Amino acid sequence: MLTKFDVHSSRVKGISFHRSRPWVLCGLHNGTAQIWDYCMNVSVDTYTEHNGSVRGVDFHNTQPLFVTGADDNLIKVWNYKLRRCLFTLTGHVDYIRVTFFHHQQPWIISSSDDFTVRIWNWQSRTSVASLTGHDHYVMCAQFHPREDLVVSASLDRTIRVWDISALRTQRQETGIAQDLLGNPNVVVKYLLEGHEKGVNWVCFHPTKPYIASAADDRTVRVWRMSETSCHEELQLRGHTNNVNCVSYIKDYLISNGEDRTIRVWDVRARCSIMVFRRDTDRYWILATLPARNLIAAGHDSGMMVFKLFRERPAWALKDKDLYYVYENKFYSHNLETDVCSKYGLAPHLYPPRIITCNPVDNTVALWFAEDGGMTEVLTIPRPGTAMDSDGRRHGGVSDAVFFAPNKYMALDRDGRLLVCGTQSEREKLAPTERTFKRLFPAPVGNVVCHTDNSVELYHFAQNAFTYEAPLSGVRYVVWDKAFSKVAFIGQNCITVMTKQLKTIAIVTEPTTRVKGAVFDDQRNILYYTTSNQLKYCSLRTSECGTIQSLAMPVYPVKACGDTVMALSRDGKLVRMELNNVELDFKLKLQQQAFRDVIRIIRQRQLKGQALVGYLHKHGYSEIALHFVTDPLTRFNLAIECGAMEIARNSAVELNQVNVWRRLAEAATTFGDISLAEFAHSKSGNYHGAGLLSVILGNTNALSQLVSSTKDDSFNLHYGLYLNDTEKRVKVLEKAGQLPLAYLAAKSGGLNDLASDLLERMDPQVAENIQQTEVKSFEPPHANAVTDNWPMLEVEESVFARLLKESHQQGNAGGSMDEYEDAEAGSGWDEDGDDIGGRAERLGCDGTGSVDHAAGEGWDDDLEILEYGNERHGSCGPYIVPTEKPPLDSLWVESSSVVAVHVAAGSFATAFSLLRTQIGLANPEPLKPYMMGLWVSVNAARPAWLIPSALFSLTSLRSDNLEDACPSPLLPNYLPQINDELRAGYAAFVEGRFADSHVRFVSAMHQAVVAAFRDDRDVTELLDVVKTASEYTRALNVQLHCKKVDGNSTEALELSLYFTHFKLQRNHLILALSQAMSKAYKKKNFKTAGLVARRLLDQDPPASKANQATAIVAEADRNPTDAESIEYNGRNPFELCSVTHRPIYRGTVEPARCGYCFSPAFPDHKGELCPVCTISIIGAKSSGLCHRI
Repeated sequence: MLTKFDVHSSRVKGISFHRSRPWVLCGLHNGTAQIWDYCMNVSVDTYTEHNGSVRGVDFHNTQPLFVTGADDNLIKVWNYKLRRCLFTLTGHVDYIRVTFFHHQQPWIISSSDDFTVRIWNWQSRTSVASLTGHDHYVMCAQFHPREDLVVSASLDRTIRVWDISALRTQRQETGIAQDLLGNPNVVVKYLLEGHEKGVNWVCFHPTKPYIASAADDRTVRVWRMSETSCHEELQLRGHTNNVNCVSYIKDYLISNGEDRTIRVWDVRARCSIMVFRRDTDRYWILATLPARNLIAAGHDSGMMVFKLFRERPAWALKDKDLYYVYENKFYSHNLETDVCSKYGLAPHLYPPRIITCNPVDNTVALWFAEDGGMTEVLTIPRPGTAMDSDGRRHGGVSDAVFFAPNKYMALDRDGRLLVCGTQSEREKLAPTERTFKRLFPAPVGNVVCHTDNSVELYHFAQNAFTYEAPLSGVRYVVWDKAFSKVAFIGQNCITVMTKQLKTIAIVTEPTTRVKGAVFDDQRNILYYTTSNQLKYCSLRTSECGTIQSLAMPVYPVKACGDTVMALSRDGKLVRMELNNVELDFKLKLQQQAFRDVIRIIRQRQLKGQALVGYLHKHGYSEIALHFVTDPLTRFNLAIECGAMEIARNSAVELNQVNVWRRLAEAATTFGDISLAEFAHSKSGNYHGAGLLSVILGNTNALSQLVSSTKDDSFNLHYGLYLNDTEKRVKVLEKAGQLPLAYLAAKSGGLNDLASDLLERMDPQVAENIQQTEVKSFEPPHANAVTDNWPMLEVEESVFARLLKESHQQGNAGGSMDEYEDAEAGSGWDEDGDDIGGRAERLGCDGTGSVDHAAGEGWDDDLEILEYGNERHGSCGPYIVPTEKPPLDSLWVESSSVVAVHVAAGSFATAFSLLRTQIGLANPEPLKPYMMGLWVSVNAARPAWLIPSALFSLTSLRSDNLEDACPSPLLPNYLPQINDELRAGYAAFVEGRFADSHVRFVSAMHQAVVAAFRDDRDVTELLDVVKTASEYTRALNVQLHCKKVDGNSTEALELSLYFTHFKLQRNHLILALSQAMSKAYKKKNFKTAGLVARRLLDQDPPASKANQATAIVAEADRNPTDAESIEYNGRNPFELCSVTHRPIYRGTVEPARCGYCFSPAFPDHKGELCPVCTISIIGAKSSGLCHRI
């Protein structure tokens, strides 16, 4: 059973699948109906209008409708789009058992405990017919999928098949509901008797003339229909209690009952082939969806959706031939000629999981997971001949993989490597004592071995593991054509690495499962599929995107350019010709092939804000302008890339104050003062516009500004620069400042106006003001410096220049592409190269000739202008320095190492990386170490260091000064971490377990922000983290032991578990001595003897050796335990990090911490790891990256 969805709720009495959406409708015993999305594991909606158990539920095939029937005797028809009940059908007088829609007609069939079956017209909302004849509860009634038949089952031990063909004619002729007590147009065609007790369920076969029934006599029976009769075909026995439901799925029957089992029956073999049992819950209902091979079962505590078989076809690609298996048939498909050959295989219940090809001939090995694992070696015959069905088989092995000519490697039951030959049944162990969980293909001579927390590349000839990477949860492995890159596929992620197992890219799909992946033979692209989408990952930048949606999951096998070949679930090879315009655009952009970029832009096939965001993120705002129509977005992009004319047009269209202010600031920065003054005036910031006019000496603009402004304070202030005395006097007079107005008029030579003002003043004030000495002066004359700031004559970008060339060629040829509008064109052309101006500055005549030329074309006598002339005469434009991006941003963009992001102060991206790499959940313990690293890298920066400096004092200087990827000079934390370990060891020996625990945890936390350039340092760091994790787990057990009663059985068990950690020899001697003493004091002599023997194997000191020898002697005389304990030292186990209980090998697969890989029972998945205290147990992680 492959469980896809499991939900806990009240008892489920009715189930129905939606035909197209991933929905399942269930009726509950508490009177509610629920719709669940079994792909996303979420509840879609709940309906609570019934007052009794909802037993009958069904979705309509094409309409957004579903029907329910309940113990309140009501049938309700619902619209799930409107999320309400449309109408209620009444007529039954007792509990309603089932309700189903007809597949074509607007009919609903229902059965009830009132001994009747009714057919309703849901369009006219009336009863069409009432089928009477049963003399007990009618438990089930269903329409035939193709014919005008109805079958019903009752507790009167009979099954009735009704002919309803007359109803179709009756409906067409009159459309009037017939007598509810019986309908003469519906007759019983067959009456089936044979069940010894009441019949609970009955159904038709989807395509064949069979009827299946389930009854309280614990049998499932199959009936065969003919034109004139219907007889019992077979009985299927095996259930030990009432059988409640039965249904067909493909060639199998599936049934469930109150014996808490689901049974799958092979009708041809007449036997049960699968049994699935629950501990306490009885099963009540079944539903199947053959199109997706799904089965839903309702039980006492909820519902589950599952599959019987894996639908992924096993396949292998060898040169141009694709081999795969589907429904016990072996297919050989030539991808070039498209010729497919099919061969029959020996019958197997389960399909093979793995196909591996011999590299030298046409031999393949199939691995089947059934019966403990079996490998079958077959020779592929020539087309037109039969395959030998009696292949060479090896049992008790798993994961067969060819690694050399005529040799393949597999795992035995203990996880050890076995080397098998195709010509011989003898097998031998590989010369390594390590054990593994899975094997995957690799280049010739190698094999990929997977442990619980790592993948390793094993070289058979060298008997060495050449490369290793920390990965967990790998399900499939895919190599590229040259075996230079490999993709490790997990349930929700893909990790792409080099042959040396160095990470290239990590792809994560948190909400859906990854189905398969394949490398593109032509480009550096990885195609992969999820449950409903085909996607890609650019291995150069690790960027992912969606290409198209998929109706059904497919499994890619080969990709070449825009052609992707994949296997479908029905065993067919699908060729998909992709329209990869977006992918081509991004690849050309990465390659800076701007001519191709312009060609793609002109085709107008790319749209959407996501593409604009991508271009903006990668610094191509000028290209993004061609995809934007929203004026605000267009304005922001134009400001960013310096297209002031486009920004001005967008601001005019928006006409918002904040937009004009931003435009004014940007225009000032770029030196376009006229645009800045215009934007200031539009935003009402007259002071800003006036200041710019004053700085540049533009008195005309300042005069117009003062004349158009009604702000007296502004007019007075800036009027001082205009030498307009009369206007200044009027402003002061209007403000009531007559003395100031008099002084202004007197100093300006306006004596008549001054006399008039003096007469209007108070006599005392006039007398005082006349005593004031007024000095007249000649006003200064402003000299206009320039209209705009000196601007850098910026060279056009490659893209802008190519775009302009294309535009000019279009004009010359009479076929200009009119993609760009007038605004964008004027914005891009303002930075054109002034070829003539440059020639004049270099002393040329404008045509390329030079005054003193010699050598027939060698212009090496360039005239150098004198310094004085350059200053006063032909001075070139002022060159504004280009601001470079901050160095910290380069660190973040060029590295996926957490320590580098911390050094740059980008803690958000550091936490994001940690969530991906180790499943970080609690960053608080890492704060002091991150702050310490940041301070060590950044505290030495002097105050004068500006962001545009090329190298920081704490940055490793590259040999190439133009290197775009510098990195910080990080401290070496290895000595400090090793000191923590040594302090932890010392505290361990002294018995200060709490202090020792703090030291080891500190070492693990410090290692998170450590990074190195040498692989040997990285390897040493990983060993240190592994050791610290092991000691921390051991100390957790010891601290737990100290908290409980020292004389209790729990304390003895914990001390015994404590001896199974990988401790240093002297530390293990202390642990064994403690456990031996506790066991002896509890009079568990047998256990004490076992521990004492382990202690003697460690060569302990003489005193402990004598004590252990005496205990061994006592255990030999009295090999008993006074108290029973849960401890089996001979059965390999790992200790749960949460409960400190053993997880014995082969029982359950432990969930592991994403950082320290500490194991725990699967029930604790999603909890915070108690060992490292920072990561989640069971998190999907790619592994922490320490290599710079």
